[in-house]
Amino acid sequence: MRVRGPEIPLDPDPEYLRLPALAPDADPDTADSYAAELCAEACDREVVHVVFLGEAGEQLSPAGRLHNAPRLPRASELDQFVDMLRHQGLRVRARQVVLVWQTPDDDITDRLGVETWALGLLDRMTGGPLALRALWHRTPEGYFALVDSGLEFTTRPEPRTSR
Repeated sequence: MRVRGPEIPLDPDPEYLRLPALAPDADPDTADSYAAELCAEACDREVVHVVFLGEAGEQLSPAGRLHNAPRLPRASELDQFVDMLRHQGLRVRARQVVLVWQTPDDDITDRLGVETWALGLLDRMTGGPLALRALWHRTPEGYFALVDSGLEFTTRPEPRTSR
């Protein structure tokens, strides 16, 4: 919720922040469509898109964006990021979190950085109260689902323009 002027709360614009449920048994095409809805903007900057979900995959709070994440994280930065996700997830009683790591390029440095984040997050978020539901790397060429074997190309994004 944003506050303007003499602390009158305003709801965020639902067109940009409300997403359909991502069911636990969603097929890959549905999951890829979800990632595209979450990233409904031009792929021209580094940003991490975040959304917290309930047990059935329903969105519990407005989708958010994080800027200026370190390209190659240290262990302490991974720990701080996981702590922040857990703290924010606890505030909305989330059981799952979805992340899309967006980079404006698709070079080896970007892939290495995103894979480092992914491996660190998977390692740190296993077995806790907040599960990492899905994690994608978005580039101008498409979305890559992060799986055990690394980056796997899943779909081409729809052309997006800045709004």
